[in-house]
Amino acid sequence: MTASRTFARILVPIDFQPATDEQIAAGQAVLVEKQYIDYAPASLRSIALAAELAGLSGGTLILLHVTPPLAYSSMYTGSLTVGLSQQVMAEVHKAAYDTSIAALRAVAERHCAGIEVLFEARPGVPLSVILGESERHKADLIVLAASGRSRVARFFVGSTADRIIREASCPVLVVPAVPAGTPG
Repeated sequence: MTASRTFARILVPIDFQPATDEQIAAGQAVLVEKQYIDYAPASLRSIALAAELAGLSGGTLILLHVTPPLAYSSMYTGSLTVGLSQQVMAEVHKAAYDTSIAALRAVAERHCAGIEVLFEARPGVPLSVILGESERHKADLIVLAASGRSRVARFFVGSTADRIIREASCPVLVVPAVPAGTPG
C-alpha cells in the first residue's frame, strides 16, 4: 500500500456540547446558528492531527458527531406518561442533525483548510454509531479523542475508546484527553 492510500478515509468522531456562560465570557465558545458550542479539547486535537494526516496522504476526513437518541416514544414521570409522536421525534432528530452539521462545518473551517471533509451526524450509542460509520465509509483510520475519565471510572463504566480499539476493522489512533506533559 502506498503512503497516499494508507489514510485515504479518516473518521474523526467529534464531541461538543452547549457552552457555559463562563466559557462564552472567556471567549472559549464558538457561535453556531445562534447557539454557543464548546468543543472538547481532545476533539480539537484529534481534528488537527487527522487533518495533518489527511493533508500528507491526500485523504478525506469524515467528521462525525453522535447525538443522543430518543429511544422511546414516551417519557415517564411518576404515574404521568407524556407521549411523543413520531413527527415530534423526527423534528427533534432533524434539529439535532442540522445543529450538529453546522457545528462540524464551523470546526472544519478552522482546522481543515485544504482538506476534503465529509460531515455526518447520527443519533445513537457512540460505540455503535462510530463503528457503523467506520464500516459505511470504509475508513482506513479512526482518530478518536479519549474521554478523560479516570481509570477507576473506565473500569466501572467501560470505555468507548477501549471497545472501538478492540472492535474496529481499521487502525484506531487515540488522542489523550490531556496533552503529554500537562498536569492533570
